[in-house]
Amino acid sequence: MKKFTLPALKKELAKKTKEELIKEISSLCQEFPQVKEYYKAQYGDTSDILKRYIDIIEKEFVEGKRRGMPKARLSVAKNAVKDFRKLITDIELVADVMFTFVECISNFNDEFGVDEEDYYTDPEDMFEEVLQLLKKNGLSDKFQERAYDIVNRATDSWGHLDSLQERYEDVYGDFIR
Repeated sequence: MKKFTLPALKKELAKKTKEELIKEISSLCQEFPQVKEYYKAQYGDTSDILKRYIDIIEKEFVEGKRRGMPKARLSVAKNAVKDFRKLITDIELVADVMFTFVECISNFNDEFGVDEEDYYTDPEDMFEEVLQLLKKNGLSDKFQERAYDIVNRATDSWGHLDSLQERYEDVYGDFIR
């Protein structure tokens, strides 16, 4: 049995006709939702994908009317951000998902008084990462109000407010209430 390698795959795909490749990709889209989602993202249909990933994060940390307490699994929310970043290259959409992560967890912490450090450091790190991403791409001004609101609403537990404020000030200057 041959070992699977990318060059070997390319060689085999090069032998196929255009019609065979179309049929194979269509089959992959039908069989694997991730492949279908990838192609949707590649051809500009991002609104459903954005909503799906925001919903994943919100369902983890926002209390639903029929679900009771949120599950609050950091790993699920972090994976949603990571998976979204693999699919979408639009910095503004990526920032939207990253800010949603920070907002949901920060609000969850404020409402439920979580006593675990990761629930504060993970959103702080994500906040810093998204602010640096926006700064690098010249989009900081477009998201300043949202970043300000995140800091303004942050809980003071575990130094969360101070940490977010410091990161905000690194990009935007003094934080004035």
